[in-house]
Amino acid sequence: MNTNQISGIGLITAAGVGCEENYRNFTLRSPGICTVTRFELPSAKVKTNFAGLIKAMPDESLPPELLPLLNSDDLAQDYVKAAVYVTAEAIKDAGAAEKIKSDPRRTGLIVASSLGNFLNVSELVKDYFMKELYKITSLIHGMNSYLPSRIGSIFGVAGPCYFVSSSCTSSLNAILQADTLIKSGIVDRMIVCAVDVCLETGTFHLWNKIRVLSHRNDSPQTACRPYCKTRDGIVVSEAAGCFVIEKADTATARGHALIKGIGMANGASDFLKPSPELLEAAIREALAAAQTPSDKIDFIAGSASGSPHCDHMESEAICRIFGARAGEIPLFPYKSFLGSTFGTQALTEGALAIKTMNDNLVPEPLNIFERDERVNANAYYKASDYSSYRINNTLFVNYGFAGNHMAVVLAKCR
Repeated sequence: MNTNQISGIGLITAAGVGCEENYRNFTLRSPGICTVTRFELPSAKVKTNFAGLIKAMPDESLPPELLPLLNSDDLAQDYVKAAVYVTAEAIKDAGAAEKIKSDPRRTGLIVASSLGNFLNVSELVKDYFMKELYKITSLIHGMNSYLPSRIGSIFGVAGPCYFVSSSCTSSLNAILQADTLIKSGIVDRMIVCAVDVCLETGTFHLWNKIRVLSHRNDSPQTACRPYCKTRDGIVVSEAAGCFVIEKADTATARGHALIKGIGMANGASDFLKPSPELLEAAIREALAAAQTPSDKIDFIAGSASGSPHCDHMESEAICRIFGARAGEIPLFPYKSFLGSTFGTQALTEGALAIKTMNDNLVPEPLNIFERDERVNANAYYKASDYSSYRINNTLFVNYGFAGNHMAVVLAKCR
């Protein structure tokens, strides 16, 4: 069966707008995590006062040819504008606009998100109960199906078009479905867009209440410490990302990466913690689907978030699969730079993982100040030891709340 490729990438995170700006800031080790100023914090009720928030998106940040296609409600929501921006960036990067236009039904679209248009819905509820105000359109815009329908209309997509949500693995689930739709012959290409712009006073207060956040208010940019013994919690961040996925042998442009194989396993007994056994099963399934033996994996993009109770479980699964090589393969968690970007992780972290793979760049570990004796995988390497290293195959690991465990093998386009 033919392999599909990622032909185009679009990206917005707290670190920047656009894929190139994000990658540049990543190489400069300049994350965008900072003290919250965009919305009011109930200071007496929250212990954490920082997050990764995307910058407000002025209308002029969007391609001018798209502005007439957006209505006033769309332009009032950064959730919508971020999705439009990254989709436009990815389509342009892939050189796919004319192919979409020539046969709209041969292109599909999936929007992935963990919380969906939560901000719009929360404002609707507040306006209704506190001000007795309501707008009929708010009900429509709050539906998860609204954004894929809207994005599809704006970019002329007439193939399959729907919404996917599975917590932190939402976008990798969407990639799996996109890959399957192309291989089954239903479409020639898929646009996978993920967006979680979902933080405001209420949601941030709730994240504080479930007691999973880091409390390092004095040093937000070093607060997310995956694999570090001093880690004290996750850092929540907003983001949006987009991949254009096409058949590798018919794509217009040379791709960024090949999607070799995806694995998944679900059903952990704890809603918040991963299962080493299920994560191992997902990774083994991905390797088998990719027809890539474990000794051909050159780099592992870890999913560790800085949780004191979870990060070492990922190391346990990796060590079971790779044996002695687990102490040799570089293991890097992109959350140390981005924070936990909800359902966008496979696109946002994945974009950076693909860029580093193509540059043969093994990033210097970020925010690791002390080894955790429970982490035996190679998370404590020195980047200088890998200065002439080649990365041909990357294992991307992704898990999250609700017992979702996934992995994908990505390879360079040759």
